[in-house]
Amino acid sequence: MASSNSILLPDVELKGKITEKDDIILGCKFDGNIAANKVNLSDTADINGDINANEIEVNGKIKGSLSAKRVKINKGCNFEGDVVGESISIEDGANIKIQALTKKGV
Repeated sequence: MASSNSILLPDVELKGKITEKDDIILGCKFDGNIAANKVNLSDTADINGDINANEIEVNGKIKGSLSAKRVKINKGCNFEGDVVGESISIEDGANIKIQALTKKGV
C-alpha cells in the first residue's frame, strides 16, 4: 500500500491536535501536538507544540519537543525545545536552542 501526503499550506492557521497515519507536510501556523509517520516542516511553518513521528525534517520555525527515530534540523530554521531520537542531524546555519538526547527505540 502506497503512503500518501497530507499538506497544510502557509495560508492555514490551526489549533489542536493532528494525527496522521502516513506523512504530513506543514507550511502553516499551528498550535498543538502532531503525531504522524513522517513530518516535514517547510520554511513557512510556524509550529508551537510537540511532534512525535518516525522521521522529522525541520525547516521554518518551531517551539516544542521532537521525538523520532530520525530527526533532521536544516539550516535556516529556528528551533527551540527538546529533541529525542536515535539519529539527530543538525545542518550548519540552523538557529537552535535545544537539549538533545540520542537513544535507541524511540
